[in-house]
Formats: sequence, structure tokens, C-alpha cells
Amino acid sequence: MPRVYKKKVSKNNAVSKAILPQINSSAVATSILSAIRTTPLGIILLAGIAFFHFDELPASLLSAIPTISYMILLFGIAITSCFSRSRAFFILFILFLSQLGMSLPIPAHLDKDFALHGIYLMVSLLVPLNLLFFASFSERGILSSWGKQCFLFIFLQIVFVMGLVLSGDRELFNEISKRISVFSFMPSTPIPDTALAAFLLAGILLLTKRRRTNSHFKTTIFGALTAVAFAHHFNSIEIAIPFFYAVAGLMIIVSVIQDYYVKAYLDELTGLPSRRSLNEDMLKLDSHYTIAMVDVDFFKKFNDTYGHDAGDDVLRLIGKVMKNFKGGKPFRYGGEEFTVLFPGKSLSEAIPYLETLREEIAKSKFVLRQDSKRKKSTPKKLSVTVSIGAADSSHKEISPDEVIKLADKALYRAKENGRNCVSQ
Repeated sequence: MPRVYKKKVSKNNAVSKAILPQINSSAVATSILSAIRTTPLGIILLAGIAFFHFDELPASLLSAIPTISYMILLFGIAITSCFSRSRAFFILFILFLSQLGMSLPIPAHLDKDFALHGIYLMVSLLVPLNLLFFASFSERGILSSWGKQCFLFIFLQIVFVMGLVLSGDRELFNEISKRISVFSFMPSTPIPDTALAAFLLAGILLLTKRRRTNSHFKTTIFGALTAVAFAHHFNSIEIAIPFFYAVAGLMIIVSVIQDYYVKAYLDELTGLPSRRSLNEDMLKLDSHYTIAMVDVDFFKKFNDTYGHDAGDDVLRLIGKVMKNFKGGKPFRYGGEEFTVLFPGKSLSEAIPYLETLREEIAKSKFVLRQDSKRKKSTPKKLSVTVSIGAADSSHKEISPDEVIKLADKALYRAKENGRNCVSQ
């Protein structure tokens, strides 16, 4: 006969580890390491180390770096145009044109040193401002009216730089190259102080906006900005520009791919793996596993009473608890339903973990968001419960879809037995 679990289960060491502690020193250290791994900082560090060991590479490989750099940037332009990522597209386009402009042969009738130095100065000044400009917008399309205006904006900058170089106005470039007293304490760099100010301004604004909006793309562009700054600082070394521009391009390409992976395999609201991820993981299961279906109790009534924003907060809360769940792998199934896979675990082994999960969700509270139109009042603290149904494969020739149906039936029994319980 089906059993329903409602009483607390004694927690042995294995089960007590199912929910991670909220805050401890190891968790803080893990968060810091995770931040380093998921931001461009790690790529910048590796690129810096590699750059100072280039003298150990064969000359044939070093001579290929400019070509590789162009190929990376062009690949980035192609992939971002296919994915219609306008911000990344225009930033990569700017980097490609900048590298091309600093490497093109200078016509014989021009002063080569003056022309190259003038292009370097203007690119140093304009690139950080362009990165900040394009990173500040939302996605608006490449061939849209906004995109066409961006192409015109870039074209006008090219005409402007060419006009200055062809004019031979040395006084203007001398003004741009002048030291600013504010930066007198900084180490010597070939980057002019006006351009250095542009780099610092862009970096500060990108980090500030990243903090406010939690935008991973702005962090990526900050990393690309840092790579460009290294490129211009080490400009006297022939491969510095192509190498660090390639690094900047790689960071943006990886960011675009990561973003598409997140959209495809992670649920936007809860941050848990999505239904597509669940379907793929179910294909990897062997003959011994347990599947649990988790459903929020009285969710429709909660939505009707407090509104859909509060309902979203409930799902986020449950997602947050389930992210820290270590007994099995949680997924957002759809609506107010979640799924937990237990590969290699029997039903009897999975039940204590599910009881722990149910208790943790019941203990968790969230503050109900206040309507700005209403008078200020004491914020309400609310909690929710979940009902859980579980079933296992029992080593039978049974598909995961059939096990989910059995878990659904167990879930209905949990609802019939008063909710806030685990049934099998």
C-alpha cells in the first residue's frame, strides 16, 4: 500500500549535508573562486602569463598571431550576427576595424611615423568610449534603424580619424598627448593621458552598471576593455595589439555562447536547469534511479490573493533552496512544478533527502513586496509548503517518462493526504 511521510525523519550525516549552510567561511571562499572562474579575470591572467612567455614560441607561430586575431574577430562578428547580438557585434566590429587601422600600410606621401602615432592616439581614445557606448544599450538589432545609425556612427569616426591624420595637424596630436597632472603619480605608459582617462571612466561606469544590474555582459566588456588597455600599453611589442585584441574577442564570443546556453538550459526565473536539461539528463539514466515531482501547495490561490509578482517570488524562493540541495539534481519542470532526479538511488534512499528538502522549503520565508500606491505598513513575511511524489525504476525495463507518471500519481496522493508531505 502507498505510504505517505509527514513526520520528521532523523537526520544522519548524509542527509544533513543535503542542504548547505547559508553562510560560512568555505562558502565565501567558494563564491570568490566561482566569481573568478565565471568572469574574464581568469582569462586576463592567463593571457598575461602567456604574453610574457612568447619568446619561447617558434617564430612561425608568432608570425601567425595577427592572422589568428583577425580570424577570431571575424568569427565573432559572424556568430553574433547569426545570433542577432547587436551590442557584441558592434564591439567586435570596432575591435576589428581598430586593429586593421593600426596595421594598414601608410601611403608613401605621408609621414609614416606621424600617421601611425596619430592613428594609435585616436584609437586609444575612441575604443574605450565605444565599448562603453555599445555596452550601455539593450539589444536593438543589427539591421534595424538603430543598427544603421550605429554603422553611420562608426563610419563618421573613421572619416574623423582619417581627416586628422591626413591634415598633418601635429599641434592637435601634441595636445592629445599632453600629460595631465592628475595622472602624474601613475607609472609611465605610451597611452596618452586623455585616452587613459577614457579607459578609467569606461571601466568605472561598466563596473558601476554591472553592480546595479548584475549584467554578465558588462563584466565581459570590462574584461575586453582591460585586454585592450594591455594591448595599447605594450604597443611597442609587435604582437601585443593582435594578441590582446584576440583575447578581448574570445571573451565576448564565450560570453555570447554562455548566454545562449543559459537561455536554452536554465530557467530564467529560478536559475534551475530547465525542462530541456531534464529531458537530456533523463536520456543518461541507467536502470537504477528515482524521480520526484515537487508541487507548490495552493499556488493558484496564492497568486489570486497576492498577485503574480508574489507568485514569482515564491518560485524564486523554492529555486534558491533547491539550488543548495545536494541529494539529487533539481529542475524546473514548468509552472509551479519542479523535478528532482536521483541517479543510482532507490526510492528508500531518496525519501529522507526529499523530507529534508520539504522541511527546508517550509521553514523558508520571504517578505511580500509592498504596493507603492498603498500606505507604508509592516512588511508581511510569508512561507509556502510543497507536496512531493516520488517513484523509482525498481530495476525494471521502464522509461523515465513512465517513472515521472508514477511520481505524478504519488504527488496526487500527497495532495489528497493533506499536502506538505512526501508520498510514494
